[in-house]
Amino acid sequence: MIPAKAILLLLSLVCGSFHVSFAAEPGQRPPREILDLAQPALQDGRRALEANDAVAVRAAVAKAIAVLGPWAGNPETATRHYPPVVTTPFDTAKARDWWLKEVRRGVGRLPWVKNPTGDPRTMQAGLREAAWPLDGLARTALLYPEQRAELTKQVRVGGDWLLKRQHSSGVFPFPIGPGLNPREKVGHMVARIIKEHPDMVVNDWIPDDRTDGGLQFDNGLCGSALISAWTLTKDARYLEAARRAGDWAITRPLVPNWNYNAFSVGLLARLAMATGEAKYLDAAVAKADIGVLPGQMAGGRWFDAHNACAVYHDILLRELLELHRALPAGHAFGPTLRSAISRGLNQAADETLAHGFTGTWTGIFARGLQWLGEDKKWRDALNVNLNASGSGGAPTPGFAVLCVLEGIGRQP
Repeated sequence: MIPAKAILLLLSLVCGSFHVSFAAEPGQRPPREILDLAQPALQDGRRALEANDAVAVRAAVAKAIAVLGPWAGNPETATRHYPPVVTTPFDTAKARDWWLKEVRRGVGRLPWVKNPTGDPRTMQAGLREAAWPLDGLARTALLYPEQRAELTKQVRVGGDWLLKRQHSSGVFPFPIGPGLNPREKVGHMVARIIKEHPDMVVNDWIPDDRTDGGLQFDNGLCGSALISAWTLTKDARYLEAARRAGDWAITRPLVPNWNYNAFSVGLLARLAMATGEAKYLDAAVAKADIGVLPGQMAGGRWFDAHNACAVYHDILLRELLELHRALPAGHAFGPTLRSAISRGLNQAADETLAHGFTGTWTGIFARGLQWLGEDKKWRDALNVNLNASGSGGAPTPGFAVLCVLEGIGRQP
């Protein structure tokens, strides 16, 4: 039975009372009563995702959004913005020079250099720590032929290192290294698995997350990085390993964390482009249609507090953009997907232009411009990010600058 206090609270929100008292601020958690009221809808959504029931998923999300009211789409962590808002076009040469300098500076810190034996007990951030630089080095080598010979050597070492970490099931597992702080999200999940399911730890690796879905994160990044390594080297072993990661991803159940599902969407989309096999594209579309898009609100954000955060908004759109690129012209899912991406990019651009660089979204603005077409709002937001990056306490653009450099040919 729903407590009377909760019913009164919900009625007050629906009827418009207490506007000031219950105005949601970024980072503010909803009252416990509201969370309790939302639980039945969220549980319905979980069951619908497990059953791949798109209609039921959307119905459950609609109920949850109605109950959450002003807290729907409110990020669990307040976004930090870095002004000023400067839309002047950025210096392309400066961005390129900065990135190539970062590549040279980072060689000594590569995971396969620091930890050549792949000891899981010394890893600081799981296999994603290798996926990011492997992908970045391969794409840089493809972008700048004068760098290709030197970078290809590192890509081969890193790709071979990653192949050795792949589990027989095809998944790229979690290590149980001390760097996975239990207070962080990944570390918390690893600590919980070790405590609740010690049988899932195999030689200091965790190759199964049951129904949590978190392994899709590293698996998606590692598989995608190996596709980039294959694109550069044409080493069939890398594409075969990516296939195995994708085949594992196809079998995974959809979970309520939309961004976990999205990592598999992006990997499967890239596999569809690399192999031409319909099974990967079909699986990517199905996972996006049922396991990612239903969580998005009309204004562009995802409704749950976790995925409403800037960093997860970025992940969701990044992987959906990969799917958009993989769709053939005239595909039935195209208009729906494009609408979702455009709304998400518009929300991010509006926030950026109003408040400044968020420390993220640089890559998705660049990809949107490259793959969806020119848009003044997205272009201005991209310039804001690049002009603010690395100054006044703001973070650098990081690996996202590669998306910018790859898309420079689209700049008017």
